[in-house]
Amino acid sequence: MTDPGATRAGVRINAPAIPQPRPIPAWQPAATAHPVAAPPPEPAARSAAGPPETTSARPRPLGGIGVLQIMCWQLVLIAVVLVIGRPWPAIAAVVLAAAIVLALTAVRTRDRWLYEWLALSWKYLLRKRDRDLRSADEAGRALLRLISPESVWLVDDVGDDVVSMLSRAAGISAVLQPRTTARAPKPMPPPETMLPPLSEQAPAFAVQVVHHAGFSQAHAPRVWLTLQVLRTVEVHRDAEVRQALGNAVRRVKRQLRRGTPTRGLTEHEVLGTISSLAHVTADRSRIREQWRLWHTGPVSQATFELEGWPGLSPAVATQALHRLLAAAPHAAVTIAVTAHRSTTDAEPRVSATMRIAAANLQALEHTTQVLTGLARGWGIGVERLDGRHVRGVAATLPIGRSDAQQDR
Repeated sequence: MTDPGATRAGVRINAPAIPQPRPIPAWQPAATAHPVAAPPPEPAARSAAGPPETTSARPRPLGGIGVLQIMCWQLVLIAVVLVIGRPWPAIAAVVLAAAIVLALTAVRTRDRWLYEWLALSWKYLLRKRDRDLRSADEAGRALLRLISPESVWLVDDVGDDVVSMLSRAAGISAVLQPRTTARAPKPMPPPETMLPPLSEQAPAFAVQVVHHAGFSQAHAPRVWLTLQVLRTVEVHRDAEVRQALGNAVRRVKRQLRRGTPTRGLTEHEVLGTISSLAHVTADRSRIREQWRLWHTGPVSQATFELEGWPGLSPAVATQALHRLLAAAPHAAVTIAVTAHRSTTDAEPRVSATMRIAAANLQALEHTTQVLTGLARGWGIGVERLDGRHVRGVAATLPIGRSDAQQDR
């Protein structure tokens, strides 16, 4: 929960306006071959020395079978035994109910149980899926309110910088951006290398690196770094979390000073970045969610979870990232790599999410096929987040982790 007393302590800082995204070029299928990146590395390259051992998700016992599923099966067995010898209408009703329960809890498709798909579909049908942000004062602020209604902005002095911090239910985050304007800046280190060192006093922490390649290949991909202190039972008040985040910002800025010096973004700059990355500026203020797509005005978008990313070495992950960002000249690609560690985790947990935006559905599906094939060549699985594109969009914006991501 957000500390109400602390959330009103900040003063908003005015900053230069964020440049609006360039118009999306129309796309037509070309007769020439689609530019695809160089082939993936040999298996030997994948075994190169990498970062600390990571896992993409907590291992679940019994092949992912939960305790509630086992309890359901036990209740089904008891019900079938008790109904033996009863009148046939009772037997038929129990058998039908047992068959439905077994199907929902025992049948698995696309890495999810049927009851999970049922819950996901129910949530999708219940929420509002068509919104217009045009009446809002700022599209970025309205979109943030849609994704995270409880969010509140704070302002804090961190060294020589005035840093805007975003307070949410999951934690408080700050966004940094490289100062360099070079055409080919040095790559940002893997997020797991910027986590605080293990200690009893270390808070639960997350580091998110967002990479974005726009529709114009003439401009180099851009990158944002989000540092987030996650709330725990021990550390949950805004004052405590802000202090831990301020210390983390100082530490990471010192760590990056030589290779990639950074600066903290103001509230205005972060909101402008959010609206630009989500393509909700200009005439794209209407948001429509479909099961397989997320629309902002005429722009069609889809989000994907990149499975197997934690198993890549830093060198291979950097190459794969550059290839994925450069292989879609008719679309905008955003890839967010997030590493987090709780107070009980010995090793960081890493996840990666990709979002593709295109001028029309045909260009989007074509780009999806190209990038999916390219990712699989690197040993990366691509799971389309059907029914969960709201979560996918949030995961690719520089706002840190959310409670929904923690449950994913």
